[in-house]
Amino acid sequence: MSQIDIQYYKTKIGELILGSFENKLCLLDFRYRRMRSTVDNRIKKALNAEYFEQDNDVLIETRKQIDEYLIGKRTEFDIPILMVGSDFQKQVWNALINVKYGEIASYLDLARNIDNEKAVRAVASANGANSIGLIIPCHRIIGSNGELVGYGGGLPIKKRLLNLEKENSKLTDDEMYDFIGSKNKKFDYKFVTAVKTTGIFCLPSCRAKKPNKENVVFYDKKKEAMKNGYRACKVCKP
Repeated sequence: MSQIDIQYYKTKIGELILGSFENKLCLLDFRYRRMRSTVDNRIKKALNAEYFEQDNDVLIETRKQIDEYLIGKRTEFDIPILMVGSDFQKQVWNALINVKYGEIASYLDLARNIDNEKAVRAVASANGANSIGLIIPCHRIIGSNGELVGYGGGLPIKKRLLNLEKENSKLTDDEMYDFIGSKNKKFDYKFVTAVKTTGIFCLPSCRAKKPNKENVVFYDKKKEAMKNGYRACKVCKP
C-alpha cells in the first residue's frame, strides 16, 4: 500500500493537517473540522494509501507559504496539488481556484462558471468537501444573500481570512486615487501619493487639496518616493 506523508501544523487560524502524495499536496485542512474522517477516508481510498506522519520538501514549503499568506505577504500559492475527488468535484474546485485573492463569489456564481446553474446544491456540497483549503479558496464563497456560509474552520476563521485578504489586496490606481483626501486612514502606510507638480508625497488620508489625477504617482513605501526625489508633506507628515 502507498503512503501519504502528513504533518500537523499549529497556526493562528487553528491546527492544520497537511498531506502529500507523490510530491504533490493532497491535503491542507483543519485538523478538527467536521467531516474529518469523511475527507480522510475519501483520500485514502482513492489513492489506496495510508497516512504516515513524516515530513518532506512539499510539506516544508507548504508551511512556509501558509505563514507568508497569514501575515499578508503572499496572495498566491505555488505548490503542486493533487485533487482527490469526483470529476464534478474537481470541476468545482478548479472554478474555486479562479476566485482571486480579495474577491468573493456565491455558490450560484460557481454553478454558472461551470455552466450548470441548476447545480447550486451540488456545488455547495463539493465546496464543503474541499480538502486543500486556502490554496483552493473555499473561504471566498458566500451565500447569494451576501451572508457568510459554512466553513470547515468555522465562520469566525472564514471572516478573519476574508478580512485579511481585503486589507492586503492591492488597489488599482483608480481605487487609490479615490481614497486621496477621504480622511479614511485605512490605507495609510499601505501606499503614499506623490504629486509631480509639487514634489511632495502624502498619506492617502491627507487633508491637503486633492491633486489632479494626471499629476499623481503612487508608491508602496515612502522610501521609494524619497528615492525618486519627493519630499514628505508637512501637513500629514508621512
